[in-house]
Amino acid sequence: MATGGRRDEIDGAIQAWEGDLERLRVALANAPEAVNARHHAGFVELYRQKEVVKSRWETIRGVYQPDAQAVRRFEEAFASMAAAWARAQPMLAEVLAGAAS
Repeated sequence: MATGGRRDEIDGAIQAWEGDLERLRVALANAPEAVNARHHAGFVELYRQKEVVKSRWETIRGVYQPDAQAVRRFEEAFASMAAAWARAQPMLAEVLAGAAS
């Protein structure tokens, strides 16, 4: 199986990113214009990276012997998204905290 039996872990990470990005999208839409302007580009890039990961995962998920290059491309995208997600935590904290007030 693709990615050495980490299927549930990867599915869970993608679902968590999607859920948090949806909450962030709604919070940004309702945030003051200055907050939206400050974080719009970061949100768009983060969402794009999530879509790349999801698409590459869908290409190899469930394939008995996926193409090695496709697996490598997925692993690179997943690592890049995980790093971007870590860097985006201040944005998420600011925007989601403002939405809770």
